[in-house]
Amino acid sequence: MIREIDAVLLLDGRQSIEQLLAFTRQPDRESALQALAEGIQANPLWHKLNGARLVIRPWPDPLVAVFGDFSTKQRMLLADLAAQLHEVLTHHRYVDYPAAEQAAGRLATALRLRFGQEALSRFRYTAIPRGGWIVLGMLSYLLNLRPDQIGVPGESEREDSEQWVVVDDCALSGVRFQQFLQDWDLSGVIFCPLFAPRALCQAIERTEPRVEACINAEDLRDVAPQRFGDAYPQWLDERERQMGGDGYWNGIAEYIAFAWCEPETKYWDAEAGCFEAGWNALPPSLCLKRRMQASSQRNRRNGRARGLVRGLVREQAWETIERQAVGPGPLKADDRALWASFGDALAVARFPMEPVEPATCFEFDSVAADMWRALLATGSRQGALSLLLDNYAVAPEVLRRDLASLVVELEESGILIHR
Repeated sequence: MIREIDAVLLLDGRQSIEQLLAFTRQPDRESALQALAEGIQANPLWHKLNGARLVIRPWPDPLVAVFGDFSTKQRMLLADLAAQLHEVLTHHRYVDYPAAEQAAGRLATALRLRFGQEALSRFRYTAIPRGGWIVLGMLSYLLNLRPDQIGVPGESEREDSEQWVVVDDCALSGVRFQQFLQDWDLSGVIFCPLFAPRALCQAIERTEPRVEACINAEDLRDVAPQRFGDAYPQWLDERERQMGGDGYWNGIAEYIAFAWCEPETKYWDAEAGCFEAGWNALPPSLCLKRRMQASSQRNRRNGRARGLVRGLVREQAWETIERQAVGPGPLKADDRALWASFGDALAVARFPMEPVEPATCFEFDSVAADMWRALLATGSRQGALSLLLDNYAVAPEVLRRDLASLVVELEESGILIHR
């Protein structure tokens, strides 16, 4: 063993298998973990981790972990990702196209009840790019809008006196709508986010004199009080300071994602003194925008790989998801053990049942790594020895002694068990 290396458990699915399947919309835990891992790797933040390895283990408990050499800031970001994954699995709202049509129908009904069909036929309609245009397209059929009612401000000389309905797929803080109002000097506005916290809609109506109404199809709940518990008042004060007047509401809306887009998350970068793009979790297979992001990341990696090959430099395929299976036994890796390849070396970690306890993590050199793989492949010390002797020109007694020493150390650390 050479040195310790960082290992961070991102997901412990022993108590949330059904929720994992529901979130990823996959039929089994193997494909669910694969989809979740692909979603993690589609994040730009992932590709700033400098050669991190993502590992999934479906059995006996679904586990997702990341191995690498991380800075303090990177460990903080990975801890944020772990908390985010736990939260979205336990409570998530995914809106596919049929569900979006139903919500748009509720929004159309709310508009008719508030203003009447005759008034709606006189209003102008626009949307906040890009998800808002998808919702407006649905709404235009439900309200039987004319083509001349749909457009963008600036097309008509009398637009200042017209009533504008501004549509979006969701509003989480109101920042995008606030920017819309700053860009266009409109006298009368009705804001219609498909999904939004009720408190946000009320805050917009109180704050903006130009907004006659803020009407949504369905409320999103505020998860901040539950997330921060007794520390919520202090967090809210800090949040208000960080927002600096951007948006209308400082809570945290429950997780929501659409078939076309997953809203971007943000985290506060204390060093930069501003919000930066955070993690997204939805599998690319469920979201058009995420599929495009994943494809872009693959193309970028492939371009780098081609350049390195031309330069006669071998690139380690850091983005590969390592999927680990249980060996034949009786000598096998502990149920909480995961491992990751780094070239010829190998990192092995055992994650405790309680997250407050540190993980036992080691890096093996190439010889110890081969011993580990042989132990898992054969399930016995003698089987591993026979397999290694086929590949190493060394005296059997020496190899047997080194293998026995490694097995004893791994059993004492709880990484290797005998059943």
